[in-house]
Amino acid sequence: MTDTHDLTERKAAFAASAFTADLKINPSGNMMVIACVDPRVDPAHVLGLGNGEAAVIRNVGGRITPATLRTMVMLGKVGQANQESGSPGAGTSSSCITPTAG
Repeated sequence: MTDTHDLTERKAAFAASAFTADLKINPSGNMMVIACVDPRVDPAHVLGLGNGEAAVIRNVGGRITPATLRTMVMLGKVGQANQESGSPGAGTSSSCITPTAG
């Protein structure tokens, strides 16, 4: 069974060898994926997405709810601010929603 110690070790290993510091804060694929929190399915893996390719929002049922819309608006504003500021993490901020089946 996985515990917090295991997670801490995995995070450290990821930070040391798999994290790409030059990824932009805005998704390179200009996509936003809305998916269920079901732990049996990782939407990024299922869709073949790499790190930094899409923003993935997970909630119960993978539904577009008022809270999801608020999150999407906030992410859009962050992306727009980064783009306008010319920050190193800036990119484009258009979005495509991909709902999950279920």
